[in-house]
Amino acid sequence: MARKGVLTIGERCCIWLLMVGGVLPFQYVVSTNRFVQSTFYYRGCIVGTVLYAMLGPWLYWISVTRILHPDSQLNQYMIVVQFFCMYVVILTSRLKTLSNRERLCQLLNALLALREQVLQGPAKATTTFQQGLARSLLTKLIVFDLGMMVLSAAFFRTFIELKQSLIYSILGVCNLLQVSSMNIAVNLLMFVMYSGTTIYVRINAHCNDLVYGSKAPNEIVRLYLMHTEASLVVQSIVEVISIPILLLSVWYFFIIVFSIFYTYTSLVQDLEAGSTNALRNIINPLAFFISEVGQVYFMVSSSATFSRHARQIIPCLSMYTGRITDVPGDRAIELLTIEYLNRDYAIRIKGLFTIDNTMLFGIVASTTSYMIILVQYYLQE
Repeated sequence: MARKGVLTIGERCCIWLLMVGGVLPFQYVVSTNRFVQSTFYYRGCIVGTVLYAMLGPWLYWISVTRILHPDSQLNQYMIVVQFFCMYVVILTSRLKTLSNRERLCQLLNALLALREQVLQGPAKATTTFQQGLARSLLTKLIVFDLGMMVLSAAFFRTFIELKQSLIYSILGVCNLLQVSSMNIAVNLLMFVMYSGTTIYVRINAHCNDLVYGSKAPNEIVRLYLMHTEASLVVQSIVEVISIPILLLSVWYFFIIVFSIFYTYTSLVQDLEAGSTNALRNIINPLAFFISEVGQVYFMVSSSATFSRHARQIIPCLSMYTGRITDVPGDRAIELLTIEYLNRDYAIRIKGLFTIDNTMLFGIVASTTSYMIILVQYYLQE
């Protein structure tokens, strides 16, 4: 019988991309379902980070300066800002995980151990829910991380002058790979959030089954302690990667605004010039835009799902609030209820903002405001 808690195929693909992309400077061993320190991956991450620090600016600058862009000075400024954001995010995410590799490895192993512990025994509903989370992760990897980037790269060459060689098309694809290597940091957050959600769903299901049992107080106390441990582990992992997530959030807001503005100026100038490829030329920025919007959606939805299921244990505890006695088990549940009400399960980034569904509405509102300003500036140009 297969051991419960082992990563699914989609989760393994996610972890593999994180290791290859240099975000995880250690190795995942399938046979033990644990992360282990690896000199090979550690040195590989260091070499990759140093090479990118040296070659990244050259790679981006060469590819950008050889591509036809909409004729707007504002676009040129925003292209420079785009590279600066990418460069800082990629380097910061790698340096942050390299400097905290031992702690991050221990925290991820603690999360996997908790996951194995709570998933023991039959639980069809929990398994179905876990499979749904795995499908969401796999959908992101295939459609948004790979599909949209391939589509964007396929129409990248339409921007290149005919006199330029094929090498610039290759450089353009490499530029898109930089974006992909930056986006995989979101996959780490999703993996952690989905693992935490799986743990909470199973704990909540156990609590519902035990709420009227004779051993309910002691068992619920045990489950709540596991619930608290899972929360502490997840919050600790988020703290390790909080700076990269903060920078990524800034990047996503900027690139969404820039992609819309870039598409607008490209379409307007092509139509004014009477180009027959006006619609074809916006496929590249549109695919890029969809890819980045998808990253934001999955980052927000995974965090919101985690917080929502973390709070659902309170109905199980509240069953005892009206009939608390002096029995030690009941008194313990009363204390746990008070402790729960004082615990924050939201995913907060450096105390600046919370990653939940309200973040999407904030981005939409801010994007609309900035687009009005940029379009007015462009019309004056």
